[in-house]
Amino acid sequence: MPFVYYAFKDLAATVGILTLAITAMYFVATTLRRRQQNEMQRHVLDKFSSAKDFADFVQSPAGQKYVSGFTDAVTSPRNSILTSLRTGIVLIGLGAGMATGHFADSAATEVLHTGANIAICVGLAFVASSVFSYFLARKVGGEGKE
Repeated sequence: MPFVYYAFKDLAATVGILTLAITAMYFVATTLRRRQQNEMQRHVLDKFSSAKDFADFVQSPAGQKYVSGFTDAVTSPRNSILTSLRTGIVLIGLGAGMATGHFADSAATEVLHTGANIAICVGLAFVASSVFSYFLARKVGGEGKE
């Protein structure tokens, strides 16, 4: 076999391993960030001794800003579209990383490639969904309100 074949095979394996590692780090970081946000919100709510205190806080300018920031993060079309796009890109990268794997056992390689095809197709579906949602939000006027 020519040298280029072995060099490409090594490069593909390295890219595959890096893609899997980056994907795992992305999922861990996302999970940790969500946990921290939930903990912070729980601590803020624990500061209030009664519903009246919480109602007074919500009526204040700082409370209005806190509540509007929370609802914007949840209902913002831009955030939903970007999350879908990021998920699609990560799944496509995961599928590409899995597609570069080869084992001596042909059955394991076949399973790995089937998983890669599924991950790539689901990733492409997420990307297509985010593109469709973006144009739909622009048509409806959701992006102009932010």
